[in-house]
Amino acid sequence: MKKTILCLFILSAFYGTGQNLFQDSFGLYNTGVQLSGQGPWTNNSSLAGGLGSAVIGSGGSNVLVVATPISYLNYGSSTKSIEIKPNGDGCGLGFTPTISGDLFVSFVLNLSASQANNNSDFFRVMSGDNFTTSFRLYATAAGGGFFIGTAKGANGNAIAFSPNAYGFNLDHLIVVKYAQFSGVSDDVVSVYIDPAYITGEPNFPTFSTNVGMDQSGSLDRLSFRQNWTNGMPTGRAGLTSVATTWNALSFLPLATTNFDASHQFLIGTENAKEGILSLASDFIKGNVILKIYATNGTLLHKANIAITKNFNDFEITPLRHAGFYIIELSDDSNNRYTQKIIVK
Repeated sequence: MKKTILCLFILSAFYGTGQNLFQDSFGLYNTGVQLSGQGPWTNNSSLAGGLGSAVIGSGGSNVLVVATPISYLNYGSSTKSIEIKPNGDGCGLGFTPTISGDLFVSFVLNLSASQANNNSDFFRVMSGDNFTTSFRLYATAAGGGFFIGTAKGANGNAIAFSPNAYGFNLDHLIVVKYAQFSGVSDDVVSVYIDPAYITGEPNFPTFSTNVGMDQSGSLDRLSFRQNWTNGMPTGRAGLTSVATTWNALSFLPLATTNFDASHQFLIGTENAKEGILSLASDFIKGNVILKIYATNGTLLHKANIAITKNFNDFEITPLRHAGFYIIELSDDSNNRYTQKIIVK
């Protein structure tokens, strides 16, 4: 009975993937037409996220939805994306407010050109109104590629940049984690670029910053803010997502059960440090491949197993370090099940 209760606890702790607050693949929108007015997007500055209206120079126009595919492995794919360009009327929207804890914001970015940085952000997330910016993203020239930068709070705060440059004309996954804390200047902005998404949130971001006063408390809107000329990059973006956890960002389910949707696996890690993985099943399955990955994608253990009904204990490579791991089960028909676990 004790073991049964443990497995049920693990089910509730790890099958919940958090809440997705907003997703848009742009796949249902009309191409060659401005983004504003399609779905929830607007360039009306009086509406949540709509930081448009004030186009700099003559000939500015709202960004268009384009019939150009964009994708990222194990995160999602779409046949359409939106323009990123200088002197375009910015466009945004509101989402369910997050008043505490972590907020994850992600999109796939494909740039063809970038300019020298002059503190012109092309994307921002705001809190409570269109002028209280919680964090911003920048793209600045790096020879044949670009650096991504971020800054917290008011314009003029120090910008932190990625340590490496990223190539033009490639689909890059950008994930930003905004962590809210109780102080007035202790929130942290962490940026993950091109992570192995399926392995879960990496132990360390690509780069991060906590410089500046916090502008948070009710994170509730975002904008592709392009209504400026100097410093703005050129390219496309797509697959925009907002969630309270890493797993909930994906346009594809992280945990997939193709063995039989009516059955479940329950995984226990109480003895994983000693080299034992517990698995409860309500059915029998032979010739299954068990793989265990670190969150950086490193394969730590691989073995052929046979799953019996009820409780199973398998010898594995000891997971000596506390933290998150990914369990993958697959069979010879290429049915697959993946689950994020924690070892304490």
